[in-house]
Amino acid sequence: MRLDQLEVRNIRILSELDCTPGERLNVFVGANGSGKTSILEGIHLLGSGRSFRTHRLGELISRDQSWLRARGVIRGEDGAAETVGVEKGAEGLRIRLAGDEIRNASELARRLPLVVITPDSQRLLTDGAILRRQLMDWALFHVEPTYLGVLQRYRRALRQRNAALRDAVGPSALAPWDQEVGEAGDALHRLRDRFLEGILPLYAETLENLISMAVEIHYQPGWDSGTNLAEALGGNIGTDRARGFTGVGPHRADLRFTTERTPVHRVVSRGEGKLFVVGLVLAQARFLQDAQGRRPLVLVDDLASELDEDSRGRFFAQLHALGAQIFITTVSRDLVETADWEGLRVFHVERGKPLKMV
Repeated sequence: MRLDQLEVRNIRILSELDCTPGERLNVFVGANGSGKTSILEGIHLLGSGRSFRTHRLGELISRDQSWLRARGVIRGEDGAAETVGVEKGAEGLRIRLAGDEIRNASELARRLPLVVITPDSQRLLTDGAILRRQLMDWALFHVEPTYLGVLQRYRRALRQRNAALRDAVGPSALAPWDQEVGEAGDALHRLRDRFLEGILPLYAETLENLISMAVEIHYQPGWDSGTNLAEALGGNIGTDRARGFTGVGPHRADLRFTTERTPVHRVVSRGEGKLFVVGLVLAQARFLQDAQGRRPLVLVDDLASELDEDSRGRFFAQLHALGAQIFITTVSRDLVETADWEGLRVFHVERGKPLKMV
């Protein structure tokens, strides 16, 4: 996949921006606050209907404006092109794909898969399990057609069961939700388990190329998977009733990364931690390419400035090997290794306006 044209209106400092990206590496160079990251947010809108920096889309609208728009031309692996547009205004969010208005932002993600790497990506190692579940969810959404439906079914059933627990309903009223949560949760677990069998070798290979560390990856499904989920729910009913929510299930799943039985985040340096997370993200991009022949766009926000020279070399070698279209921001072109890239385009960004550098 690639983005042939990008148009942004009223996104943060970017009042009006039109850009023709290159097919491979696109570098946006500028001082802090110049609007570099906002360009990546505009691209992210086209692939998800939201920003990677905030869940409140209204926060992206430029000061003294009431609307924003991102529009692009995307081209698939087969060479076919189509337009995509996202607009947020007083009437809410509007999404158009190939001239037709669509209601579900998930259609954007199917058309334009994206992976994002930022200085905050290291939180995947140190923060709660939700970020690690999202890592699995992203890949499964793109390679398993049934996954989104199964995930939505599970979440609906889980909300209903939690509501029943808070209302302190009797066993007969709770039983249908135990069954629905159990069936959907077991199906969700099977899809995740099968996915991990396929991607774990890619995780290991990519991490080996980035950090000199033997890493073990353990999947914890959220309950003792030796029993089916409905049985686990029954065994935990007393605790669930006391707390008012469901304490076991795929919504509690996690990926644990250890080295010599010690959590990775406790032994790696800040730079190594960032490279570790980069390895996971790039492995997922490779997984999508191997499974479907589709290369996601890669958005990298000001990461190079936080890596030493050796780490940057390994990082850019992995980016180059991926073969994807890449958009990267930096405060200095010297921090981006561009010597071996064909189709390189470098843009200087000043006061929200990118200028192509010759």
